[in-house]
Amino acid sequence: MSTIEQSTTASIDPTGSANTGSAATRSANTTSADGGATTDDPSGDGVADTVDDAVADNPVIERLTRLGWIAKGVVYTLMGGAAISIAQSSRDSQDDQASPKGALDTIIDQPGGRIAIAVLAVGLALYCLWRVLSVAVIRSTDLSAWLDRIGYTFSAGFYAVLTYVAVNAAVNGADPERDNTVERWSRRAMDWQFGRWLVMAAGVVTFAVGVFFVVRKGVMRSFCDDLTEVDGDRRDDTIERILVGSGVAGWIGRGIVTMLVGFFVTRSAWRFDPDEARGFDAALRSVADTTTGTVLVWVAGVGLVVYGAFCLLSHRRRRLGESRA
Repeated sequence: MSTIEQSTTASIDPTGSANTGSAATRSANTTSADGGATTDDPSGDGVADTVDDAVADNPVIERLTRLGWIAKGVVYTLMGGAAISIAQSSRDSQDDQASPKGALDTIIDQPGGRIAIAVLAVGLALYCLWRVLSVAVIRSTDLSAWLDRIGYTFSAGFYAVLTYVAVNAAVNGADPERDNTVERWSRRAMDWQFGRWLVMAAGVVTFAVGVFFVVRKGVMRSFCDDLTEVDGDRRDDTIERILVGSGVAGWIGRGIVTMLVGFFVTRSAWRFDPDEARGFDAALRSVADTTTGTVLVWVAGVGLVVYGAFCLLSHRRRRLGESRA
């Protein structure tokens, strides 16, 4: 088999996705127009090619890591349910339920909770692996590609920590109550030189990410680029309409909560008061003190539940590779 034929064959995803762009890239990097060998692509395509080939040769990798989206969906569904509870009547409670850790605590309290948490921990670990592979297969070097790399890397790190918490909960039971994680880290950071400005920058970036979720992911439906056989503008398929609708509502709800966290972290740095920093749960409880805030928490809670459902429904259509946009 020729080099070009090998490259093309390796680029076909047995699950139904064809990475034709990567095939062309590998062929171009291997053979020049006159048949002579060329030098390796300096942009680092070798790593992406290796990962692509490994996934193509072992389709079970992609199938298994997709299951991580189910675990993520469970976490966000529970967070959304807790947020709705806050909007209804429980905003004075000190439980950190409307957060990823709170979602784990909710499960651990149920009969057979430790077994369920152990299964969820496996799923979260698979999601971490999905995000690591997502970083590895990115070839582009433009700003959008680098933002994707940073976002996916942060996501992998965040869920790696959550996986650790889940494993700890499965082995030892629920952790004792501690300060809000965001508040605790903000307090530590403000003790550093220039720590106040670091916290403020983190808050601004978090708020900007929330805006990105609402506008780019939700309103503009860019999440469709990460799904196979889904067109955000098509309306002739019921399943597709449900996927797109849940994705839009879910990303908007997630964006609202993220903006609230960013707002409170920024305000804590501005006032030089780490106690002002808020994570998911505390931010929602702070906002729910007014009628308008309660409505906002309702919207965010429903959005988180829908986002969790979107993760569950879309896991089979997830694709490893660069966005089509």
